[in-house]
Amino acid sequence: MKCLFCLLFLILIGCKKNKIESGNDIIVEKAEAKKIPYKEFLVSINKKTAEEKKNYLFKFINYDVPNYWMGTPWSFNGTTRKPQNGSIACGYFITNTLTDFGFDINRTYLAQQASSVMIKKLCKDIKYFSKRQDLEKYILSKDKNQVYIVGLDFHTGFITRENKDTYFIHSNYIKNKGVTKELCRTSKALNASKTFMIGTLNY
Repeated sequence: MKCLFCLLFLILIGCKKNKIESGNDIIVEKAEAKKIPYKEFLVSINKKTAEEKKNYLFKFINYDVPNYWMGTPWSFNGTTRKPQNGSIACGYFITNTLTDFGFDINRTYLAQQASSVMIKKLCKDIKYFSKRQDLEKYILSKDKNQVYIVGLDFHTGFITRENKDTYFIHSNYIKNKGVTKELCRTSKALNASKTFMIGTLNY
């Protein structure tokens, strides 16, 4: 009887976790964010005031976007506006989700440009690095709860920081994996790059 109680307790504790790590990826439990369809969720976001949205941006990119978009496959020509429906290229992943949040941008144009164009348009405090480790040190030296856009040799995505961990949120081209949230230090796509251009997202 005591063993049965312990087992039930462990199951209940496990259900409360909102994320687990599996290999290189961060698997975010979708139940909480999926209580309402994505379209309805965006309506609730865009009812916020400008100040409320500014304060909510980190949570949107770091938690909500992975919750809804994770697993949506990558393709070079992917432009879907609906998570889990169709495919999404790395540039469109950034501009589509930012447009969903309420950024007034030329979504299609920016998605088709080099990531440097998008970063210069949307970000402040732009920096350049040649080593992923230096990039990570820079982010850890900055304030928490910031959202960054990073441009790599041939790829782009968001970077966020939770405490002492930094995460790469992107539409992963490797094996057409698609949208994922993974630790920067173990991200194959991030570590494959020889150059890093990063800017703090400005809203």
